[in-house]
Amino acid sequence: MKNRYIKRFLPYIFKYKSAIIFALVFLVVASLLSSLIPFIVKNAIDNYISAKNLQGLIKLSIFLLLMIGVQFISKLIQIYLTNLSGQKIMKDLRHDLFQTMESFEIDVFTKEPSGKIITRITNDVENMNELLTSGIVSLLGDMLMVVFSIIFLFYINLKLSLISLIPLPVAIIAALFLGNRMEKIYEKVRDILTRMNIHMQESLTGLPIIQTFGVEKTNLSKFSNITKDFRFTFHKAQMLNIMLRQSINALSYTSIVFVIVFGGLFALKGTSTVGTIVAFLVYLNQLYGPLGDLSDRFSILQNAISSMAKLDDFLTSNNVEKEGNKGFKKPVRGEIELENVSFSYDKDSIILENINMKIKNGEKVAIVGFTGAGKSTIANLILSFYEPDSGAVKIDGIDTKILNKKELRKNSAIVLQNIFIFKGSVRDNIALGREDFTEEKIINAAKEIGVHDFIMKLPNGYDTELSTEGKNISVGERQLVSFARALVYNPKILILDEATASIDTNTEEIIENGIKKLMKDRTSIVIAHRLSTIRNADMIYVINKGKIVESGTHRQLMLGKGLYYELYTTQFKKV
Repeated sequence: MKNRYIKRFLPYIFKYKSAIIFALVFLVVASLLSSLIPFIVKNAIDNYISAKNLQGLIKLSIFLLLMIGVQFISKLIQIYLTNLSGQKIMKDLRHDLFQTMESFEIDVFTKEPSGKIITRITNDVENMNELLTSGIVSLLGDMLMVVFSIIFLFYINLKLSLISLIPLPVAIIAALFLGNRMEKIYEKVRDILTRMNIHMQESLTGLPIIQTFGVEKTNLSKFSNITKDFRFTFHKAQMLNIMLRQSINALSYTSIVFVIVFGGLFALKGTSTVGTIVAFLVYLNQLYGPLGDLSDRFSILQNAISSMAKLDDFLTSNNVEKEGNKGFKKPVRGEIELENVSFSYDKDSIILENINMKIKNGEKVAIVGFTGAGKSTIANLILSFYEPDSGAVKIDGIDTKILNKKELRKNSAIVLQNIFIFKGSVRDNIALGREDFTEEKIINAAKEIGVHDFIMKLPNGYDTELSTEGKNISVGERQLVSFARALVYNPKILILDEATASIDTNTEEIIENGIKKLMKDRTSIVIAHRLSTIRNADMIYVINKGKIVESGTHRQLMLGKGLYYELYTTQFKKV
């Protein structure tokens, strides 16, 4: 299973293989030079300091300084190349993750907490970056230091090496055993952290509701329980980490004692030297140090493996929208037909049943009904955000199941009641990043809708920065910006989903002419809350409990005195 995940991400690494290979070469050079330093110090003590050879000591010291300089530069280059490659790989990975997220079926975002998806693109990618820049490289560097240290120890004095390394197998077993236990605990830590992120994200988004209903204590209690789980589990992991480090330290000191005792005895007998003892003490530090850091390496590796699995599931998800390959015949007419369409979100409760509609090019059609009747679901089916359980939705005679979705949506626009305003300028919110939209085109769209004068009264006009969700302008003003957004895209199919429900009467009067221009020469579907806005529709469909119960013009439906008549008269009585 782990091999599958590794293979999944190898192409990202191979793309920058030249830089990674060079980084590994410089890592080997830096590790080898670091291992040579204690050996040279030994020679300096035994051959020059003991012999009082000042000239030789100076030459050796200069050589040692040069070697330290080369080691420093090699390590610097290795770190630079590793981090550069890691950041480039993460950029590519984030790009692909974001692209995959944008192609997900809408249904995914109603089932998965947004905090979980954000965690994939941020935390999990960062875990992968840490694996590349710290985990694998550091582990490889540690392994090289261990190997080189053991080689030099045996080369300098075989007998003393065998004695001093007696605690080493115990240290390795302790590192592997405790490291394996920490892997499992850190997995729990990550799961709890994900839960914490999801709860915080949902709390921030729903804070007005939490405060309105006075459930702050209940919400805080839930968060406190998550943090308690995190504290307990993380503390357990930390205690194992401390236990591992202290075990390694104790065994390291035991080896040092062996070197001092037996090395001293050998030196007194003339079979060893002071330089050998010094070199052994340094090499033992280089040997046991990486074992003490092994818990951190385990944590990084386990984090990365866990993230690999989650990212692999994300990238290979079956939730990616199925893209049709059939395009429109030019020009796009915008004719819509629903043939015996039935639909349910969860297969248990039917939302729409045997819906039949035929909307001609340029017609203005309204859909009305009680809340939850299925009106917005029809809009989602037309835009192919969902596929019907049975029946067919056709645009210009082409079934949306095989129609290219990008082409469909390129020729469509939707304006919602709760419109989303992105953080950015007014201009950016109208054009949505389309660089081919000229300033003139954006301004003309705003003028037609009747929002230009409002925009020019803002501090910086079209360059005025709007906050996330547009909280620094009114609800009505946000809706006006959304109408300009729809107009500038010049769609053939326009859907207004309760688009004027939140607009006050004065604002509604301002945009009334703009809406007429917006609907001109376009197939328009109005999902209406205010029935006064759809009296001039070419056809009105009345939906109740997922079925069309009435259809006709405003006049015909009023004369019929059915559900539409009841809805219309009730609304005007309230007014």
